[in-house]
Amino acid sequence: MRLLWFFIALVVLGPWLSEYGLKLASEALILGLYAMAFNLLFRQTGLLSFGQAAFFGLGAYTMALLVARGGWPFPATLPLAFLVSALGALVIGFLSIRLSRIYFTMLTLAFAQLLYAVAHKWYAFTGGDNGITDLRPPGIWGESLFYYYAVLFLFALGVFFLWALERSPFGYALRALRDNRARAEAVGINAFGHLLLAFVISGALSGLAGALQGALQRSVFPDYLFWTRSAEAILATILGGSGVFLGPAIGATVFLLLRVVVQANTEYWPFFLGTLLLLMVLFFPKGLGGLALEMARKWPKGERRGASRS
Repeated sequence: MRLLWFFIALVVLGPWLSEYGLKLASEALILGLYAMAFNLLFRQTGLLSFGQAAFFGLGAYTMALLVARGGWPFPATLPLAFLVSALGALVIGFLSIRLSRIYFTMLTLAFAQLLYAVAHKWYAFTGGDNGITDLRPPGIWGESLFYYYAVLFLFALGVFFLWALERSPFGYALRALRDNRARAEAVGINAFGHLLLAFVISGALSGLAGALQGALQRSVFPDYLFWTRSAEAILATILGGSGVFLGPAIGATVFLLLRVVVQANTEYWPFFLGTLLLLMVLFFPKGLGGLALEMARKWPKGERRGASRS
């Protein structure tokens, strides 16, 4: 019910936003979907992937190449971007899931950087560092309000899918593998199969987010595949709190707003972000979402105590 009210509020908010506000809100939703896709791995399985940019970039380049080279309509590219990213995640996951902890993290980073190098150097196909530009979706898709609602619809589908997945037997199996892999395997859970499927789902949703971001920015460049793009999902998750379902989406919104405000007033955005993350890790390890939940739990107790004293 809370999720429903949350989406109703976002629907009502649309017409009140300016052109720039709609673009910013769309970008926040896209980054939120991307961060929640990352958190499916991080929270449910305990796997820290530094390679999410690989799938984000695969989705973006699939959309861009089909639109710019193939003449496809933008909506028709989204399912294929989803599938190509899922296929890329299947290959990378098949080779990476067998490793654990730091080895898994570094291998996913290596694959992402490999794809970045290919996109950066293959001028004939990807445009190299010039990227692929002039990707404005035609017709109504190019209107900011309609595009905001399209992104909101896909974000809602992704969120409800992840919500159902978390409460399904598959989600419980992933958490069992995270907490005690040996014991989970002993009761018959196929560890490799479950983790690989989670990796593919995470990659596919990241690719969808990449395709939406490319259309929003009307261009795709190799930095969509660079490791800093993976770091954005990680930072958003830390800010919002990985233990809260919508925490990564909250963190993505805060991350984006802070970046816009700070970069408009100073060039020291990395210093500001580093300081903020240090404070969050030291004093608010559960993130902004966890902090909000704790305050919400304490507030009724404080009201009851005040009522009993009076």
